[in-house]
Amino acid sequence: MTALLTLPSVLVIVLVLAAVGFFLGRRRALAASGGTPSTLHSLPRQHGWHVALATAVPALILIVFWSFLAGLVSNIYIDAIIPDDQPELRLPLEQRAGLTEREIEIRVQGRRDLFISNVQALAGAIDRYVANGNATEEEVQRWRADLAPLQQRLQRDGQIVSTAVTQGSLNRALELRRFNAIVAVTGPLAALAMAVIGFAVSLLVISRDFRARISVERWTRGFLVFASTMAILTTIAILSAITLPSLTFFREYGLFDFLTGLTWAPAGDVTGVPAGRNGEYQSELGFLPLIWGTLYIAFVALLVAVPLGLLAAIYLSEFATKGVRAWVKPALEILAGVPTIVYGIFALVTIGPFLQAIVGTTIMPNTVSVMTAGVVMGMMLVPFVSSLSDDVINAVPQAMRDGSLGLGATPAETVTQVVLPAALPGIVGAIVLAASRAIGETMIVVLAAGALSNVTGIEPNPFGAVVTVTTRIVAVLTGEGSGFDSIDVLAVFALAFTLFFITLGLNLLAQRMVAKYREQYE
Repeated sequence: MTALLTLPSVLVIVLVLAAVGFFLGRRRALAASGGTPSTLHSLPRQHGWHVALATAVPALILIVFWSFLAGLVSNIYIDAIIPDDQPELRLPLEQRAGLTEREIEIRVQGRRDLFISNVQALAGAIDRYVANGNATEEEVQRWRADLAPLQQRLQRDGQIVSTAVTQGSLNRALELRRFNAIVAVTGPLAALAMAVIGFAVSLLVISRDFRARISVERWTRGFLVFASTMAILTTIAILSAITLPSLTFFREYGLFDFLTGLTWAPAGDVTGVPAGRNGEYQSELGFLPLIWGTLYIAFVALLVAVPLGLLAAIYLSEFATKGVRAWVKPALEILAGVPTIVYGIFALVTIGPFLQAIVGTTIMPNTVSVMTAGVVMGMMLVPFVSSLSDDVINAVPQAMRDGSLGLGATPAETVTQVVLPAALPGIVGAIVLAASRAIGETMIVVLAAGALSNVTGIEPNPFGAVVTVTTRIVAVLTGEGSGFDSIDVLAVFALAFTLFFITLGLNLLAQRMVAKYREQYE
């Protein structure tokens, strides 16, 4: 029974029940009409769609929300069951020395967050261990952390358990597993019950006078509204996921120090030299070197992509014959389908050595540099700028071109004086889209721009190596920062948080520019 109450299984059951409801609803409507469908207010198939939508839509919406909320409910539960006097949360006296009450509170909260993360990882490892057939639920409930090398046992099965398993963490993990098991069943069961209720009620209301057509329109409108709000909900979920850790980081490290610092040197890195109290390493997490590298590479990429892409779009839309356009445009757009890791390898083995051979090793000591990443990223962005600009230019009314040519303007003058100003809002949108893609690019800059752990100051040399925001995020979250303390890991969320608002500002600026020129030329 439990195997049937998983979200995928319930989803299949709901869809099958909706399909059955369509045919039963149509048959019941025909029966209600006495063999004369014209006496019905709505068509028989509209009655069928009413039953199908009433069965599927509420259940599907509940499944979607449950998929998002189950994790949130689990996080709230694990935080609630961990008492403040949990032994693993106590800050040793030697670490309290010289700290203010606020600093102690922040560090205790950091230990709590780390403990919660370890408990969740341990619960997941035990789930997979049981699923692999290595133990039964009864055996798991009798486990004790001090009677068996539990961590080694899980690791031998391929489970990731990076910290020592204590009896406290094991107890909390077992409680979390029991709660998650209840949550995992409750959502699908509620969705299935909602589908059955909708199926039964929608069949019972079918009659000659029932306005199934209007009901179907309402169900469809409601589902479309839900679908349109999912993008907003996704944005809110993303923002909330990075906001809370970022606020914790800003409270401990300081927003001003983060935004104005010129040194990125995490203490978790052995080369991090800034010394703190008692001679221990202290992180310096300045944002400026990273955002400088990010924007520097994006600027170089746009210098390559915008002229090439825009000129290609002008040629294809205004001057190329149909035969040339039929071949060149698909060939140009092939670049958009090339994986970014391939661009990164191309930059590393071809563009980097080529640029170094031209400018010399004195100016460009390494093959990784701003120019290496920027040039290759610009090549990647050419199809985006070209394709979008081409569509916008083609949307300019032909009458504007004919009028310009009829007044004696040359084709080139028509393009520069008439077509491009009219298409400017769309072109600006294409450029902003390319800029956003450049700022968020990861694999190319990881391979072609440099992957230094520490950086001090701003690198003005376009042939020098830089570190970007995305490079640091990838490095920390994929294992390089496994030895980092909590402040260094929280800094990653602060980087993502700040980058989010930078791209948001770019998009708002682009919308303002588009609105301004659209009013001028429409």
